[in-house]
Amino acid sequence: MFKLEIKTGGAAFRDDSRTDRNGNAILDPEGTEIRRILKDVARKLEAGYDSGSVMDLNGNKVGIWKYE
Repeated sequence: MFKLEIKTGGAAFRDDSRTDRNGNAILDPEGTEIRRILKDVARKLEAGYDSGSVMDLNGNKVGIWKYE
């Protein structure tokens, strides 16, 4: 089983150039930060790791992953 949890509420997952009607930055439509995180987890799996923390581009812990 593979489990991955990512909390996408932080600034690293927002597109500052696009805002909602309240002026809040909306989710990045390209999924740039999620794509970067998935590539990082894939590299760790290839290196032999079976679990770890998920860190965003700003250095914040935003989740965990585990492969059993």
